[in-house]
Amino acid sequence: MTAASAQMAAGPGAAPPPSAFDPDPIIQITTTFRARIEGVADPRDVPSATAQDTARRLLYNMAANECLVLAEYWKAECRLSSLAVDSLETIGGLAVQPQVPSLFGTAIYELRPTSPRR
Repeated sequence: MTAASAQMAAGPGAAPPPSAFDPDPIIQITTTFRARIEGVADPRDVPSATAQDTARRLLYNMAANECLVLAEYWKAECRLSSLAVDSLETIGGLAVQPQVPSLFGTAIYELRPTSPRR
């Protein structure tokens, strides 16, 4: 599961945020990733530290790869400005089986276009 949104980064002070059409624009994109935690037989079990580390590393790889994709698509320099790994959650409900323990990561990227988009 991946979700994304884009917005212009707000500059310091009282100046309005830069536009994508300004001479030195910065585009900010936020993306959310989900990594399943494998190896849990019962949804009520706490995943092992190793399984959680594996899922966390998967989120880190997803975030790094996303920057490469964004840079190529937007013809821009990409910088991962933050990555938050959210607490362990279970996907599914009482009526949905099986429940899947997962970690979520929210990455924020800053893109500085290297060539004008047409």
